[in-house]
Amino acid sequence: SSGINAEYGVKGVFYVGKGKRSRPFAHLQDATQQNKHGLVGPKIRRIQDIWTDGRGVVSLQVYSNTMAEEAFTREALMIECLGLKNLTNEKKGEWYGVSRAWTVGRRRGVGLSLLYRAHLTLINEGHRELRREDVPR
Repeated sequence: SSGINAEYGVKGVFYVGKGKRSRPFAHLQDATQQNKHGLVGPKIRRIQDIWTDGRGVVSLQVYSNTMAEEAFTREALMIECLGLKNLTNEKKGEWYGVSRAWTVGRRRGVGLSLLYRAHLTLINEGHRELRREDVPR
């Protein structure tokens, strides 16, 4: 058994980003800070809820070393496939190149392929749950 279950499947994805440098870890650092006014966005709230449940966040960075337009397009394709309402992303993403002319069905199909490849990366490389205490302050 790979140790991977449905929790780390599509239902476990709550945010898709192009993964600019250390940005994914900045979200985790933001989640360790208590907002003075008690106002936090859905992404930070989701991270905090995961930690409160005694679990860790899995940050999977795939498709690195790509040009910005390609990274934005891949991000948009995966968001299209998962559905914005199922994520904490604030917008659908940006389309570049030939993907602008693709049908919704084609975009979702390519997005599904990208998500499948990301899942294979998770299975092959394993994962580490990042808990609140793992995040440097």
